[in-house]
Amino acid sequence: MPVLPRSARCLMLAGALLITALFASTAFADTAPTQPASSSGYLQGPWAGKDFDELDQAEIDAAKQAALHARFRVLRVCADPGNMPLSNRKQQGYENKILQVLARSMGARLSYYWRAYTGNVVGQAFGTADECDLLVDMPVHSEDVLSTIPIYRTTYVLVWRNNERLNIRSLSDPSLKRLRVGVFQISALRRALADHGVISNVTVWPVASDTEWVPAHQPWNQVEQVVDGKLDIAAAWGPMAGWLKTMKGAPITIQPTNLMDNDIPMEFSLGISVPRRDVVLKFALDDALKANRAAIQHILDQYGVPLVTCADCVIPGNLPAHGSYMQHMTADTAGQPTHWTVSRAQLDKWLAEGASVNKELYDAVLANDIDRTSYLIGKGADVNEPSNLGTSPLTVAARAGCIPMMQLLVEHGAKVNQPDSDGSTALMGAVMRNQTKSVQFLLAHGADLHKGAPRGFTLLSLALEEHQYDAAYDLIKAGANVNTPASKYRLTPLMVVASELPPGPESMVRVMQEHTPMDVARALLARKANVNATDTAGVTALMIAAAHDNSPMIALLIQAGANPQLKSAAGETARDIAVKNDNLGAIRTLSLLVRQ
Repeated sequence: MPVLPRSARCLMLAGALLITALFASTAFADTAPTQPASSSGYLQGPWAGKDFDELDQAEIDAAKQAALHARFRVLRVCADPGNMPLSNRKQQGYENKILQVLARSMGARLSYYWRAYTGNVVGQAFGTADECDLLVDMPVHSEDVLSTIPIYRTTYVLVWRNNERLNIRSLSDPSLKRLRVGVFQISALRRALADHGVISNVTVWPVASDTEWVPAHQPWNQVEQVVDGKLDIAAAWGPMAGWLKTMKGAPITIQPTNLMDNDIPMEFSLGISVPRRDVVLKFALDDALKANRAAIQHILDQYGVPLVTCADCVIPGNLPAHGSYMQHMTADTAGQPTHWTVSRAQLDKWLAEGASVNKELYDAVLANDIDRTSYLIGKGADVNEPSNLGTSPLTVAARAGCIPMMQLLVEHGAKVNQPDSDGSTALMGAVMRNQTKSVQFLLAHGADLHKGAPRGFTLLSLALEEHQYDAAYDLIKAGANVNTPASKYRLTPLMVVASELPPGPESMVRVMQEHTPMDVARALLARKANVNATDTAGVTALMIAAAHDNSPMIALLIQAGANPQLKSAAGETARDIAVKNDNLGAIRTLSLLVRQ
């Protein structure tokens, strides 16, 4: 996350989390890349082999300097072959144009691996397949990736013909309940409209996996239906509407919706994602983006992309921004159906025309359509059949927090511990999305609490690495081993959480989650976590807290028996580390609590 359409690369279930889309699709490659972006030695340096979060400031500074001199032979791009105006195989989208500008600036050649931006696109692009160096137009806070600086911020919109003379400034406008409204199947705006009672008069534009061969199935055509008079209003992703207006001359009015709802976010900052260890590539892209600001602005203006004000974006924008969202929906509300469904008659028609019953089941689960899913199971659909990208229906439902859907799938034989193609399970998916209701459901139905996660992490350490504190708290309560070390550095869960400072009053951790890092640390200690365990460098949780100037954590650890006299392999105590980093809060706390 973090429910955007394909155009924005992610779902926005309950308007609270951005997650990458889970719909299955086929990938295409016509210029199979043979080498990564790396060139003469830029992977060599103090940053090598480390995730960005593992770097200290000196290593970050060194990577920035390396980026200024790095040369790139080729940039391998995963891009959508049929999703205008963003991207297509002919490279006519504004994403393609921006990439051309960046490649010229960096002296590199673009090599495309064409795949629909659906399914676990991050895992496929940057995982074991190692297909790509970068993904474009990804939310800047996407999980499991390293993002460039934000390029621009944009929003959902309402669109109507100029001659309609409408003046809609609220989703509560009565006209929205009587006019013909079209909305994309997986959309934050769809959920917001439903919350305002706009349901019965809505036509849903379904997710499709054939958009390259059948351009009429691309989501922008929903706006075209307004132009053609088939719809009165389209609730659409802003860039699609802007493209029709500026480049195709459509006589339409575009009204941003980002200020119309305080619960469901409808504006997003987008950037370029790279693997978490491609630190130099990230900084090189940052430099190229800033150096080509004018050219990028021209492309976005040419395509009519609505640009929301964004102080930290390359393109600052001028539309009013919403600001922080202080409310969110719970997993319970996220799991409720909106009553928009594909009819059984339509399903029968698709199946008679040769549609795969298992693919339709996957779509139904993605849409959280209980009735459609049940009907397809009755038609013989296999509840354990993974999508083209290897994700099971149960994982999709677990990530979304759709408990009734999970119940239906399990009742019909869904295997709770069946791994997806990347080795993850439904429980791992729920943990990664902080879906506590899903975590609790899966554990109650036999999910393996002790199964290791990818990259040598335990489930508990994975939850903490991803800052999913509610899920971590539930795993601890369920009996997860609190002392099992993870990764090659042998980090215990207590070490991981010791680096996390308490959230501020407006922090998204405080807003979006019930539990804080301190709550998790207390739960770990209550379960007898070894407070003096050391990692491969002889570092303890107390030393880590001192290095991060985490005074509350220092106090908690010392109270629990942490030994401040222990020394790391480098011969440093927690106080030595605090002094070296000039962490005044840590120094004061240690001075007060530790007898010298």
